[in-house]
Amino acid sequence: MISVIIPTYNEEKCIEQTLHSLLALHCRSGHEVVVSDGGSTDQTVAIAAKYVRVIRSGKGKAIQMNAGAKVAKGQILFFAHADMIFPESALQVICDTVNLEGFDGGGFSNVFDKHNQWIKRLGGIMNLRFRKKEQSDRNIFYGDNGIFVRKDTFDALGGFREIPIMEDYDFSVRMKAKHRVKLIKDPPLVVSARRHIQAGFVKTRLQWILIKKLFQIGISPEKLAKWYGDIR
Repeated sequence: MISVIIPTYNEEKCIEQTLHSLLALHCRSGHEVVVSDGGSTDQTVAIAAKYVRVIRSGKGKAIQMNAGAKVAKGQILFFAHADMIFPESALQVICDTVNLEGFDGGGFSNVFDKHNQWIKRLGGIMNLRFRKKEQSDRNIFYGDNGIFVRKDTFDALGGFREIPIMEDYDFSVRMKAKHRVKLIKDPPLVVSARRHIQAGFVKTRLQWILIKKLFQIGISPEKLAKWYGDIR
């Protein structure tokens, strides 16, 4: 079974659409959805509780995702965002990738719900990519790739490091180093372009590039998180 885990904080504007998208999916081995809320002050919890199980945890994506993983009943964990839209075959493709192909985890390619071509082109230019390849093509995934992993693999890796930013990248690097991972190119997930729109396209892309580089050379995630900020 797949456990879909969604960390939330003040996501009342999009959580209902996301849950509708998830609950419409089918998987032969079954699935559950767990919303792990980090102390929302809006109607996120009330909305989500109408559809799925909601748990409360400390604030922070890593903390919330680890809390969700602890109560998950599935043998496969799928970490999703509150503003994602899922293709019809998403869960079954995950099951087949793990159960039939023998992979321990992975992630999806993605497209943005708005301005996709411009955002992807801008990302390629700013990262000096001229072959239209992204980080996920090297089996390194961020949260908006929809990271999935076998529960026993997740436990063996110690879950997410409870840092305020780059927890997804850190986990993905560690997963790739010791386990078989795969990029699912088709179907892609649909992710929100809201940060690009609200914070600015160039600024957002520049932040992504610099935060990764600074994290790699050892700059404190706490300092990086303050610079990145929260759009909600």
